Amino acid sequence: MSAKNTAEASRTTKPLLGRKFAPMTGAAMRRTGVIKTSYIVTPADIPPASKSSNRMHVSSRSGTNSRKNMQRGEGLQINKITRDTACKEILEQGFPQSYIDLFYITHGHFTDLEIKDSAITFIKDKLVKAEKLSQEDDASESFKVYHDLGSYFDKMEKFDAATYFYERCAGIAGKKSLHIEEATAYQGLGNCAYQTKNISKAIDMFEKGVYIAEVHKLKHSLITISKSLTEVYRLEADKLEEEGKISEALEHHMKCLESSKRSDDAISEGNSCYRVGMIHFKQENYFKALEYLQKYLELSRSKDYIDGITTALSKLAAIYQAMGNVPQAIKHLEQLNHEASENNKHAAEAEASLNLGLVYQKQGQFKKAVEFLEKHFNLARKLQDRSLVDGARVNLGVAQANCSINNYSNVLMGNLQSLILWKNKRNKF
Repeated sequence: MSAKNTAEASRTTKPLLGRKFAPMTGAAMRRTGVIKTSYIVTPADIPPASKSSNRMHVSSRSGTNSRKNMQRGEGLQINKITRDTACKEILEQGFPQSYIDLFYITHGHFTDLEIKDSAITFIKDKLVKAEKLSQEDDASESFKVYHDLGSYFDKMEKFDAATYFYERCAGIAGKKSLHIEEATAYQGLGNCAYQTKNISKAIDMFEKGVYIAEVHKLKHSLITISKSLTEVYRLEADKLEEEGKISEALEHHMKCLESSKRSDDAISEGNSCYRVGMIHFKQENYFKALEYLQKYLELSRSKDYIDGITTALSKLAAIYQAMGNVPQAIKHLEQLNHEASENNKHAAEAEASLNLGLVYQKQGQFKKAVEFLEKHFNLARKLQDRSLVDGARVNLGVAQANCSINNYSNVLMGNLQSLILWKNKRNKF
């Protein structure tokens, strides 16, 4: 290829963003179809005012001087910015990338995006500023302006437009090795995907942000993005679990657990341990379930998270019951009863009382069973849960009946000889 052809190829392949353009002349605009127009309204352009008209009119109070000035064209200059005039103005000034961006935004490229005329000037100025900074090779400042535009549309809940600018940010930051900025851009892209219910894309974007933050040791970015990634992993895991895809759900819950560790959030890490433990419990992997639920209890205690403590104790007791380890089940239920009572968690206290009552009843300790089931009945009434009260009444009645029968049996067995003598006296031979 000749030197001339090489130069031509380099000119045609150079991207629009970053190129400097001189303002277009009148002849150039006529060739390209862009006609330079004046936005100055002269007196001849103003039709007579009417009652129904919204057009400008001059009050008779303004005096003769104002009328004469108006006839000379003085003092009346209206610059009206619309989406079309703004696009033409940008192109005339020599900012082709800004022209493309503004045209896309204002001419229906994005779904359901309506831009008011009052916002066009703001967007136009931001776009021009960003492109100028890019032409000056100030990538960091150009990134900030484009990110501001992404945030602007993000707050308006126009996520397609926000994504458009966050992608621009990711491209600028990646090209110039601005690692913090690149991670921030992927966080914005992940948030937009999350808001539009595109969970798989959200996971992909957040994972890219986390990778950049880990490689370049960006602690703040790593914590922030990991929190978002934990949330979308959990959503995906819950969805898979509902669909019956348990192994895939468990895989995502484990990813969720690792992500929550990176986010330095003990409560979130504990919740992940709980989800993993409960899947193992449902699959009857009791020792694995105990491992993760015990970790959940420890993390909840470290943050004095009462709801987590009571939930963990309840599930640990249930696992021990399923394993047939009644002493450990009773131990955890008694701890649950104490923690709930101390912290006015009446629902958890009622649950502990019920389970303790039922366990003691199975063991034949009817007096203790009545004690806890009576407590459960009173708590159910306090909670004003009709179905809970009805169930508590039945359980208490059964326990009281069993207790009475047991007492009667004990009396009989304790004086068996007298019972036989009484029986013999009643029988006639």
